[in-house]
Amino acid sequence: MRVTSFVRVVTLGAAKFMISVLAILFASTVSAEAKIVQQLIDESTHIVSSSSEGVDLQATSSQVGPSEEMSTTYKALSQYQPDDFKEVGRGEMQWWWFALYRAKLLTLDGDYKQGDSPLVLDIEYYQDIPSKRLVEATLDQWQHLGVSEQNQQKWLAAIKSIWPDVSEGDKLTLRVLGSGVSQFYFNGEPLSEPMPKGFSEDFLAIWLSESTSRPELRKQLLGELACDC
Repeated sequence: MRVTSFVRVVTLGAAKFMISVLAILFASTVSAEAKIVQQLIDESTHIVSSSSEGVDLQATSSQVGPSEEMSTTYKALSQYQPDDFKEVGRGEMQWWWFALYRAKLLTLDGDYKQGDSPLVLDIEYYQDIPSKRLVEATLDQWQHLGVSEQNQQKWLAAIKSIWPDVSEGDKLTLRVLGSGVSQFYFNGEPLSEPMPKGFSEDFLAIWLSESTSRPELRKQLLGELACDC
């Protein structure tokens, strides 16, 4: 019993040490992606501490239902079913040792050229992330791409009002019909009303623009680089 207790203490001590090291590595980084990882580190610390005290933790997930009223735009989006789309490519968003999500790009024929529509960008999350962090990370990318301040504020207001907290396994999907018409879905259910015209171009640019901060992920989504994911 003493040996077992000693091993357990050593193991927990090592885990806390590694978490502390990771926290120091991210302390000097101010990007929203780093904040997401910092939160995961903080949660890991809480889990380790709770485990040493024998506390059971249960995760909760957000539930979002569809809007009661469907606009003509939404009906147009609904003419396409998920099975109508073919995958162009897929890739994972990595931040140091953390995999945050897997993204897929889909079109009707499985090929993509800039400006093509309809299309689908599907994101499956590997971690629990609050909507606030998702919005911050998105803003970071728009600033990186040089999106106008006016559009940044307009798009931020739109996503803040509908994006939920995400849990491991949740999917946030943007379906783009064309002519600036787009709609978010959460685990297959529509979120509120369709997005403002022009939103989809700036949102997709985060991954598909040549100026993206994640060129390797862009290549994966375009089918130019394989991803074992």
